[in-house]
Amino acid sequence: FVLVGHKCDLVAERAVSAEEAGHLAATLGMAFVETSTHSNLNVELAFRALAGGIQQALGQGVLALHQGCDGIRLIPSQSLCQHPAWREPRERCQC
Repeated sequence: FVLVGHKCDLVAERAVSAEEAGHLAATLGMAFVETSTHSNLNVELAFRALAGGIQQALGQGVLALHQGCDGIRLIPSQSLCQHPAWREPRERCQC
């Protein structure tokens, strides 16, 4: 799990401080990432933290794949634009 604080660029409108959210995440044993889609701050980091956690849990046997799933692969950002199949819809996975 990853606790994601969004709209971190709107400091005046905060309901929860970053320190409070970080403490909650640590108490629950998860990562905390503040993001802003407006400034593209830490958006990719949040997804990578989640995907990396899933990949690690699969490797440790904590999670098991559903039948028909290919697993989790982290693809470097540079290859996203070059991979033509990335934009094509594929068969939907149930995991």
